[in-house]
Amino acid sequence: MDILSDQLARARAQGAVFSILRRVEPWGVRFAGRRPLTAHLLLEGQGWLEREGRSPVHLAARDVALVTAGRSYAVGSTPGTAAIPIDEARRQGSDRGPGAAAVLLCGAYVLDGSVAASLLNGLPDLVLVRATDQDPSHAAAIDLLAAEVQRDAPGHQALLDRLLDLNLIYTLSAWWEQSSAQAPGWFRALSHPEVRQVLESLHANPAADWTLETMAQLAGRSRASFAATFRDLVGVSPGRYLTELRMSRAEDALARTGAPLATIARNVGYSNEFAFATAFRRHSGSSPGQWRRRFERT
Repeated sequence: MDILSDQLARARAQGAVFSILRRVEPWGVRFAGRRPLTAHLLLEGQGWLEREGRSPVHLAARDVALVTAGRSYAVGSTPGTAAIPIDEARRQGSDRGPGAAAVLLCGAYVLDGSVAASLLNGLPDLVLVRATDQDPSHAAAIDLLAAEVQRDAPGHQALLDRLLDLNLIYTLSAWWEQSSAQAPGWFRALSHPEVRQVLESLHANPAADWTLETMAQLAGRSRASFAATFRDLVGVSPGRYLTELRMSRAEDALARTGAPLATIARNVGYSNEFAFATAFRRHSGSSPGQWRRRFERT
């Protein structure tokens, strides 16, 4: 069980490249900041990312910037350069003239559900992974992305989009490894083999009859030692983590499927829908039926 891949799959994290622009200095492109998560990658050249109230951030070739929804921002050749909206820039197309140029790739990720909300809430408004900090596999994926940009063959857009998905996995992993204090607890714990084994088993089968005793046995530790190590690494107790995992799975099942409550209850580890409904209300502040109706209206 690859927990990061599982989390992204459950968040339905899918990327789509929506713009590839060649720009000759001076240039600037403005983004409204409405998309849940946007990727910017300078395949060639250099530039600056500017956000209101923040210092400009320099972008070198092959650096990856992920921007979460919020205020508008701009990417340009130098700080303070006049920027045009991205929709207008796309209509204009790429610059063909001579001069110092940059090639800017922009992609958007669509994420939804409880897992998506958890992932996005844990990210700062800007995630920046420098080319110099990328491992060889990430750098190779960006090389493939840059090479695909030059092609115009059948399946071109689909290949770009899937490579953008791959970039998200590498970028999040690199960012969390560099900024461990901001990483989700489960990601920090993956470096601990014993706790990792338990986490992967919980994610693979949250409906199993888990107890502190069975988790500790799987880790090869005493209950007290395992519980203390788990809390130190993950930030919550093993029981709390299991409950949150089960409730997250239940929230998404209620929002995305028409499965009966009894089926959902069984799938997340509750013997009947009444025990499940009590736990769900305690966790989410609403009944399972109210949660489902909220999504039926949207």
